[in-house]
Amino acid sequence: MRIGRRRALLVAGGVLGVLVIVAGILAFGLSRGWFDEGSVEGTTEGFVPQEAPAATPMAGSWPEFGRDARRTRANPGLDLAPPFREEWRFDAGSLVEFSPVIGDGRAVVGTNAGVALALDLRTGEEVWRHALRGRVASSPALAGDLALFTTIRGDVIALDAATGERVWRRKVGGAVESSPLVVDGTAYIGTLSGRVMALDARTGGVRWTADATGDVKASLALAGDTVVVGDYAGRVSAWDKDDGTLVWRTESPGEALRGPGRFYAGPAVAYGRVYVGNVNGRVVALDRDTGEVAWVRVLDDFVYSSAAVADDLVYVGSYDQHLYALDAVTGRVVWSFDAGERISGSPSVIGDVVYVSTLARVPKEGRTFGLDARTGRRVLTFPDGRYSPAVGVRGILVMTGVRTIYGLTPR
Repeated sequence: MRIGRRRALLVAGGVLGVLVIVAGILAFGLSRGWFDEGSVEGTTEGFVPQEAPAATPMAGSWPEFGRDARRTRANPGLDLAPPFREEWRFDAGSLVEFSPVIGDGRAVVGTNAGVALALDLRTGEEVWRHALRGRVASSPALAGDLALFTTIRGDVIALDAATGERVWRRKVGGAVESSPLVVDGTAYIGTLSGRVMALDARTGGVRWTADATGDVKASLALAGDTVVVGDYAGRVSAWDKDDGTLVWRTESPGEALRGPGRFYAGPAVAYGRVYVGNVNGRVVALDRDTGEVAWVRVLDDFVYSSAAVADDLVYVGSYDQHLYALDAVTGRVVWSFDAGERISGSPSVIGDVVYVSTLARVPKEGRTFGLDARTGRRVLTFPDGRYSPAVGVRGILVMTGVRTIYGLTPR
């Protein structure tokens, strides 16, 4: 009996030892990405070259986050390049997390202190200010003679773009960090309660609502006849822009046993594809019409940065301290730039230069870099920056620092 018990204990101990070893191997393999699908090279299937970001050499406006409804964050045709001289600077009084929008000679922006501001684009002087009810963690959008703001108190607010007077306010039932998308008189936003809403831009009336599968922190983008966005459950959804019918939904690729990650970054739409980064380190390209995965590129850390797209390249920043230029067809890394600090905000492409800011651990040490968009060669270093760096129109670049906004003109 004693021998039998001893054998049983030895067997049990051996099994336990094997299980411990297997668990260790699994844990090590998980940390090393052994069970990760990894990067997936794309092809030209579904790639539509004529659907390139619009190049507007004489553009006088940058009316919403990402410049256009497809959120490409690019105007590759604008003749505006370093070196610059500073024409003006304006202290906004608190953190400016997202860049201004530009229209009718004004730069319009919201701050983390819940203040909406309009600045004269030529002089940088304050034209008006309006105290909102909550912190602004998004860019406004210009809709005709209105400026639309969202707040983390759950408001969508329309102000007269010329005077700053309130025209309407809509409570949407959840905090909003989503910059309004304006298409044909409709404003689309997402909420942290997992809703997507279409509002009449003139009145604030609700045209339709739909459910995402998680919190929506990103801004929607126009993709053909749909509006698309990712959510905190790791899925990208496309809804019919007119009635809110779900057209397709795709779960993000991710590491085995860790799920599909979360989408904080907003999508950019170009060349028949939707480009979007995930907190799990993946940059994913999806077919615009079906949601099928065209390619996946795995980076070394979080991707909070919404991509910019121009000239067959997708520009995206990572917490691994690099800005990457990815081939829009295949996802291949064409070049990368070591910024020396984490990148959280979205890059923007203006003319032949891509601008990106660093999320420095000490805010005053943040920088904005201007890089040759084709090669990644540094052409500008600016001693301020944190999130979304720059927007531009004919003759002037508007740079966003931690709390200061700058007007720069070519020398």
